[in-house]
Amino acid sequence: MGIEVSAAKAVTINDQHENGVDTSVAGNPSRTRFKNMPLLHVFSRNRRGQRRDDGNPLVHALKGRRGYSILPFWKGQLMARARTILKASREDINNFHFVLPLPSSSPFCAEFAAMVSDVSGTPILDPTFLRKRTVGEVLAEAKANPPARLSSGQRSVWGSQMHAWERTNPDALFQAKDTEIVLRPLFRAFAIDGDGPDLKGIRVLVVDDIFATGSSLASARDILENRFGASVAAIFFLSGA
Repeated sequence: MGIEVSAAKAVTINDQHENGVDTSVAGNPSRTRFKNMPLLHVFSRNRRGQRRDDGNPLVHALKGRRGYSILPFWKGQLMARARTILKASREDINNFHFVLPLPSSSPFCAEFAAMVSDVSGTPILDPTFLRKRTVGEVLAEAKANPPARLSSGQRSVWGSQMHAWERTNPDALFQAKDTEIVLRPLFRAFAIDGDGPDLKGIRVLVVDDIFATGSSLASARDILENRFGASVAAIFFLSGA
């Protein structure tokens, strides 16, 4: 129950194998922890098969990015399975005051969050008090406060990443997924927009489409816990590979 990707970048579901993503109901969800925070993953990415893309084409297709696509039939099949998995995971998602979709340039995260809210009966917290930072903001901060220590892998790509951002529209939104993976933990993806809510003693279930390095989640968690006093766990449509 994996995925297939055609030469035209069309993504389909293949129940004869589990390559790229395990899209089965029986094999999901999976549970992990990130910096001692509970994470639930509805579907699990993997490195099975000929491709080494970690199942990324599926989330690109769901978000309509990078030329990938998925027909409504296959998306409907996948979302129906996701709902079944969520219903079987109510103990993981019920004990929260709010469901919070992370700000995204695609509506898919909000769509998935609406499903989580519907299954759990937990209201959605309007995420407009969070905003994605711009490339210009991230670049200015990186230049003003470069990290004191960089690993050899980070050092080799730091300069090229800075140059790439210098050639980018500074008002473009920062995209962690388009940033070199070894550098992602060094940048804050989100900022506060306005005053924000009082979340002291409030349990918030953060929703996002895919877990990679956890850099976006760490940025959101820092704001939610340290600025607003919330207690945070997270759910992802796709797991880390």
